[in-house]
Amino acid sequence: MQSTLKNYQDVQNLLNSFVSANSLTPALAPHGVFWNTLSYDQFVTGNVPNLGVPVLVKGNSADSNIIQVLKGTSSEFPPMPQPNPPYNDKSPSQNDVISQLSAWIDAGCPNN
Repeated sequence: MQSTLKNYQDVQNLLNSFVSANSLTPALAPHGVFWNTLSYDQFVTGNVPNLGVPVLVKGNSADSNIIQVLKGTSSEFPPMPQPNPPYNDKSPSQNDVISQLSAWIDAGCPNN
């Protein structure tokens, strides 16, 4: 799938839309709404705040923590977002977020 996300601002908008559509409260999690607090470079090369694990692996969505927790396939962390994932009855759905974010990561995280 080709990503519809052109840059980090698009990623932030997608994640914020998903959170809003599903009335989620990630600010209560240890990592908070980290995608709004990290720069592009921090997001693609740094760690999730307060968790100490890389957010993602540029060019490899399958090994990216953000994708694994959204899919519920992480061996370290529970499925996200809490409390009752997956969230697929609103738009954007969790499946849409995973697909678009995976394509963006696999494309090398463009920031045009």
